[in-house]
Amino acid sequence: MLKNRLGSTISGYDTSLFGRLNIMNIPQIFLTHLEKLEPNANFTGTLPTIKSSTGARYFAKIGSPSERDRYFGEVESLKAMDKAAPGLSPRVFASGVVDNESSTGRPYFLSEYKDFGHLTSRAADVLATRLATQLHGYKSSKGFGFHVPTYCGPTRQDNGWYESWQDCYTEMIASLLGKLKQKARYNDLCSKGEEVRKT
Repeated sequence: MLKNRLGSTISGYDTSLFGRLNIMNIPQIFLTHLEKLEPNANFTGTLPTIKSSTGARYFAKIGSPSERDRYFGEVESLKAMDKAAPGLSPRVFASGVVDNESSTGRPYFLSEYKDFGHLTSRAADVLATRLATQLHGYKSSKGFGFHVPTYCGPTRQDNGWYESWQDCYTEMIASLLGKLKQKARYNDLCSKGEEVRKT
């Protein structure tokens, strides 16, 4: 336990000026959701990491208005991965748009924080098995693909649903290569990509 200059006990930061200042660094949209998840906890940190007085950690971020569809794609992807292989990817607790009434609203999401460090050989084997059997073995009733656009770095990947993996892959690669060609800097990569796509 620590004592502040006035002699009052600081426990879990909840009675200290320090704790109140740390909470002030966390945007209210996250505090609202965190207080529902852990009603009796205190929260500290700066984005993107928020720590609870219970020891839990959260990943939180807010984007710019131009990133709304990126955030939506990331959230939907994380949810799909969690459905296919529970616990493998961070669970999303909340997402949306700050100031949703406005077209200038900023996207946000709050998820579980996963601290991936060095993997032992055994852990790497378990991860590889789960990726192969659960994540990549998951079958959607809609076929192959995804229901919202996602991004490969800064490049938007238009998605959709296809009857076969071959059709899905062919269309996704064609879309990505088409966007790279428009940038006129990736001609060699695009040529190799077209060769792969046609085989």
